[in-house]
Amino acid sequence: MARPEKIRLGDLLVQQKLISQEQLIEALAKQKQSGRKLGRVLVEHGFITEDEISGSIARQLQIPYLDLRQVHVRPEIVRLLPEQLARRFRAIVLAVANEGALLQFIDRVYRRTEEISELARNLTDELGDEVIDFGALAATQSAEEAPVVRLLQTLFEDALQVHASDIHVEPQERNLQIRFRVDGMLSVATEADRKISPALIQRLKLMADLDIAEKRLPQDGRFILRL
Repeated sequence: MARPEKIRLGDLLVQQKLISQEQLIEALAKQKQSGRKLGRVLVEHGFITEDEISGSIARQLQIPYLDLRQVHVRPEIVRLLPEQLARRFRAIVLAVANEGALLQFIDRVYRRTEEISELARNLTDELGDEVIDFGALAATQSAEEAPVVRLLQTLFEDALQVHASDIHVEPQERNLQIRFRVDGMLSVATEADRKISPALIQRLKLMADLDIAEKRLPQDGRFILRL
């Protein structure tokens, strides 16, 4: 296969008749003012779509264009490329894809869902059937190592990664359900054994300086967490 000719994006899009020369000139002027990428400027002004840009580049490079919204891959393969590099270079080990879909895909693959579920199972096993005073957990020297603390830390990190505005910790009749609100929509982050509910709730109450003995009346509190 011959090596594709190197060509600037704007010229490529004009060459493939996806934008006009006038649109390119206007976008280049806007790019000079804002310092943003040309492709982003073109999309924001409605001259072209991300899919059209990606398809154009794929044709130029003579490789297939991959729509990540329609593809199911094995996360363990994608994670062969460290998350930091995937986000830095907007890359996964697949093919050409548009930036918006790529970032959503990275969020989905590198989520901490499996780790959260595993920590919840470990906490369930540790609790067993004993009644434990979790109010005393804050005073222990190894609080950071306690399963409930590790679980909450991982939960907050996952919520931050997907830009969740709310976390709902909801004890159900048979299990504990944890849901995230992302873009106004609630979705289940993980489900766990209901008996870990008191551990999570008491730890959150301690962090928010609430009365852990009060279980009937609503309370309002807050805490700051650095992630």
